[in-house]
Amino acid sequence: MYSCRSNLESSSSRWSRAPSHTYWDYTQLRFPRREGMRIDFVLASPALARRVSGALIDREERKGKGASDHAPVVVDLAD
Repeated sequence: MYSCRSNLESSSSRWSRAPSHTYWDYTQLRFPRREGMRIDFVLASPALARRVSGALIDREERKGKGASDHAPVVVDLAD
């Protein structure tokens, strides 16, 4: 997890072995070449980060006509 002034990046790669890209430049056709960057994050306090039960980058949402050049970052929280 990424630590920044007591905040934790909650969607760290510990939840997936897939590349953790969240952005692909569509003008350079980076998405089909799997050449992206990680520029979208979910920050959480240490207390909230302890509730993280899973996280993923929804690459499928990025596919399709008229899609954004960003993919949603989804974090599941336990009660």
